[in-house]
Amino acid sequence: MYVLAIDGGGTKTSAVICDELGNIYAKVVTTRSNPTAMGVQYFKSTIHDLLQNLQQQNPQVFAAIDSCFAGMAGVKELEAEGLVEVILRQYIHKSAAVVVDNDAIIALYAGTLGKEGIVQIAGTGAITMGYNREQHFHRVGGWGYLFDDEGSGYDLGVQVLKAIFQSYDGRGDQTTLTDVVLRYFSMENVPQLIECIYGEEHPRTVIAPLSKYVFDVADKGDRVAIQIIEDACTKYYVAIKACYSHMTWEEGDIPVVLVGGVFNNKAYFVSKLQQFAQADEIPLQFMVPILQPIGGAVIAAFKQKNVQLGSDFVESFTKNYDQE
Repeated sequence: MYVLAIDGGGTKTSAVICDELGNIYAKVVTTRSNPTAMGVQYFKSTIHDLLQNLQQQNPQVFAAIDSCFAGMAGVKELEAEGLVEVILRQYIHKSAAVVVDNDAIIALYAGTLGKEGIVQIAGTGAITMGYNREQHFHRVGGWGYLFDDEGSGYDLGVQVLKAIFQSYDGRGDQTTLTDVVLRYFSMENVPQLIECIYGEEHPRTVIAPLSKYVFDVADKGDRVAIQIIEDACTKYYVAIKACYSHMTWEEGDIPVVLVGGVFNNKAYFVSKLQQFAQADEIPLQFMVPILQPIGGAVIAAFKQKNVQLGSDFVESFTKNYDQE
């Protein structure tokens, strides 16, 4: 059986044709495909180009696709699932199962391998989503960088800048974040940072990259940086707990998959979040993904056809994907 899996995001889009053994017959990695961040014609063109590329790589296997799952950022917000499905149907055999859904599902499945759970995403933005056995979906947070997206890379960057300016004014403790960020922007003093932040680029583009320095400085014992991370942990837990409490779950531990660039520093988060859950006696089990999100999309595509993947699928798919 062959499936087509698509992971569409705000930075890049990945797609593969794969079988249940983890063999890959075509692969494309291309530009972003978030319809909220691009014109509709450019969005449609990106999907068309991606599908044509896959088809050209392996026409015979492409024609035999049994199931397609596209997990795409922004499609729910713009109700663009139908638009994407119409494009997919122009290429894929009419008997194939086709599902277009939020990219949070494939991020979840990259950790749970198709099982129910909660996914906490913290990249440039942040959002919490739960998906249970009844296929009920619940969202918490992620309402935009202007007033939400707590714990995102952007939010952490904002906290870094707040700490720097408060320290400069004498309103907050001294922090080595000041020296690190001044070097990053090649500036000599704190007031000069204003022209860097309030420039022509979008604030998220400028501020989100500062989040990585929180961890570098925290590793060296900076109390301000450590507090920023601990505050982010609290924000995640509040959102995860709210998501959990709004849904019906089966008996046993509920996996919570931590996805996104912020969680590359998992040592700061997994044990702390687990402590919060244990203190509240909530059966949550925190983890990082086993697969890349595109692997979660493959699992979702097979799940549409009720295909149970073997225990060696993860290793096989990861090896083949990395080699392509």
